[in-house]
Amino acid sequence: MMIKELTSDTKVCIALGYFDSVHLGHRKLIETARLLAKSRGVECAVATFSNNAYKVFNKDGKQVYTFAERCKLLEELCDSILPMRFDKRMKDRDATEFLDLLFQHYTIDSVVCGYDYLFGAGARGDAELLKKYCAERNVTCVVMDKFELDGVRVSTTVVKDMLAAGKIEDANTYLGAPFSLSGKIVHGRGAGRLFDIPTANIKIPTDKLLPSFGVYGTTCIIDGKEYVGATNIGARPTFDLTKTVVETMIKDFNENIYDKEITVYFHKFLRPVMRFETPALLSKQVHENINWRKK
Repeated sequence: MMIKELTSDTKVCIALGYFDSVHLGHRKLIETARLLAKSRGVECAVATFSNNAYKVFNKDGKQVYTFAERCKLLEELCDSILPMRFDKRMKDRDATEFLDLLFQHYTIDSVVCGYDYLFGAGARGDAELLKKYCAERNVTCVVMDKFELDGVRVSTTVVKDMLAAGKIEDANTYLGAPFSLSGKIVHGRGAGRLFDIPTANIKIPTDKLLPSFGVYGTTCIIDGKEYVGATNIGARPTFDLTKTVVETMIKDFNENIYDKEITVYFHKFLRPVMRFETPALLSKQVHENINWRKK
């Protein structure tokens, strides 16, 4: 995770936003900041919330990417990540006061934000206020236009709707990369032994947004190595188990992976969760699922 404390004399071009899903619009904004930073001989820094900002507004609270997941994505796009904690104190802070604190804490050479960027108490701060504030301090400010794909504005809300509908390939197009989740592998029921396929039961943060229930064609990274598999999200009706789980069946794998970290990338919706008459029939289906790339 590439979070570093910038020294007071480190000049930065800062990209402002939540960047909660790091979708194509976010990526274009950050790329603009990166190129601007390079042209001005400064570092490109991305500001993002280190906590779940949705919960402060008493919303559903589900994030497409947790802070840790976001950092892994962002570190490939910029020089440094500036974590900001969004709490009631920040929520109620006057917009100009927020900018004053930001500019006091960092040596800001230039700023990039989206046309719909809002900040400060009551969301009264906007891109126009930011442009005026920067102009008074001779700081370059670039405001990005609305980013659309096939006439639809790319937004986290649209991505969430696609994930909720199981439209993983559409969501991936808007994200600009396969949707992923990360977590620790924990002990499950050992049902994977019924299929003769190693199964990773993954502990997921409660505020992580999951795609709709179903089985997906996935790849995963364990100890830096990539494997192909299939991931089940939901219940296990064949065994009369109703608890929602995230479990990945891994092809051609035979190592002990308990307590290890895993990142799973979702590529294709394979089938809904369903009850099979016998575990043997389920096993046959699972073996077909993990070979999804051959289809």
